[in-house]
Amino acid sequence: MDDNGYAYLLIFLIGAVVYCTKIVGAELMSLFEMTARLEAVLRAMATSVLLAIVVAAVAGGALREGVSVAIAAIAMLVSRNALFAMSSGVLAAALFAALGG
Repeated sequence: MDDNGYAYLLIFLIGAVVYCTKIVGAELMSLFEMTARLEAVLRAMATSVLLAIVVAAVAGGALREGVSVAIAAIAMLVSRNALFAMSSGVLAAALFAALGG
């Protein structure tokens, strides 16, 4: 199998793992009563996972990643809109790459 075959296989396997995690997670959560405290923990966990991904990209990246995250952070502080902030960061990374950065 060539590199493309391995890439497609890995994408499929990751998709299967994500799907199974969602199914098992939904079944597991049906066993617990949803309290305000549990909901807060789950919301914080999603944010921490996203933050870990971003920090790893910035730590291993170059100027483009740092600038993009800084622009996204500023957009979030100004707008208080997560979708706008993430879009700003992605757009900044795309523009930086298009300009040769």
